Amino acid sequence: MGICTYIVKLKTTEENNNFWKSRLQNAASAHDLCIQIIKLNNVKLGLKEVHDAVYETLRINFPDLPAQAVIKIYKSVMSELRSIISNKHEDAKAPVRKGLALVLDKRLYSNLSINGISLSDANHGKRTHYDFEVYDKLKEMFSKYIPSDPTLFMRRGSLYLAIPFNVEDKPVTNDRCVGVDLGVRRLFVTSDGIAFRDKKYLGNRRKVRYLKRSLKSKGTKSAYRHLRKLRRKERNMSKDMQNRAVNALIKSTNAGTLVLEDLKKIKNNTSKFANGAKRKKHNNMLSQVPFAEFKERLTHKAHLCGMKVKTVNPANTSKTDSRTGEKNGVRKGCRYYCKDKVILDADWNAAVNIAKKSKLPCSNEVPKDGTLSFLCGRPLPVGHTYVNPS
Repeated sequence: MGICTYIVKLKTTEENNNFWKSRLQNAASAHDLCIQIIKLNNVKLGLKEVHDAVYETLRINFPDLPAQAVIKIYKSVMSELRSIISNKHEDAKAPVRKGLALVLDKRLYSNLSINGISLSDANHGKRTHYDFEVYDKLKEMFSKYIPSDPTLFMRRGSLYLAIPFNVEDKPVTNDRCVGVDLGVRRLFVTSDGIAFRDKKYLGNRRKVRYLKRSLKSKGTKSAYRHLRKLRRKERNMSKDMQNRAVNALIKSTNAGTLVLEDLKKIKNNTSKFANGAKRKKHNNMLSQVPFAEFKERLTHKAHLCGMKVKTVNPANTSKTDSRTGEKNGVRKGCRYYCKDKVILDADWNAAVNIAKKSKLPCSNEVPKDGTLSFLCGRPLPVGHTYVNPS
């Protein structure tokens, strides 16, 4: 079961808008207080232990928050702290709620439909119906799928509702696979000879990062204010590029399985040369590439398109000759020099090895030096054909 989320704006009066702004601010304060209590008292992250430690305190300090809202808040805090522990971020700072948001459930809302939703308002806690700003896409979502518990949040002084819809995954179309090698300059290269490289995005990112370094060196209030805008701009640029890359990858193949490398420990595993010398600026370079976020977006969209995503161990995929399976070639930059003096594209060679590690039937073309098909969020060139496995 997949999830598709649609964000819709609520039509509210100024009185109700101020009421919900105050309530969401209290929810954010309750979130921060809950984390402080758990941290100071070293509370075990079990449901009963956390409830006993924070529930009464939060209800006393924030009497306007419904009981179920308090439960939602401390469950959210438990999830955040468990993620920090599982990712082994021992020196991580306690998370602070920056945005104004509250996850609702059936005891906090009712009558969710295309016609709107019923929520509490400033009139003695009674529920009032709020209309949506309806668009055709929202009508389509309500007509096809079933909504689940939404999230109420405030953005630029207006109330919005993020409505998740339960979408059934399409069955996997076939048992064939395509290998996908992820990289820094080329975000991905597939075993079918398809590569994604967005020169315009890379150029704009270099400009933004240069401006960020310049503003950091100034240290003024206006410089930090401008720096926050640039950080937000860089995040939005990255999200846009990832969406285009994911769409291009899905459209570029008719295989049922997309095979990626498991890059969870890529920084630690590649931070040194073979002789033990440390690679300068290596981690900073890898931090600019959103491997985990790309995989998350790809997994989400692939399930909705009748595909699935599988990960394999990346060991030796760049050192092995994809034709023979022997580690007797040499990689130099974007070229792989085989023992028999054949030159292959290094990323394509790695993508084929990744596909073979999945042990599924795969198809691939052998692109000679410099003949990869490059995409930039655009459809495949006219006349491009896929090669089925023999």
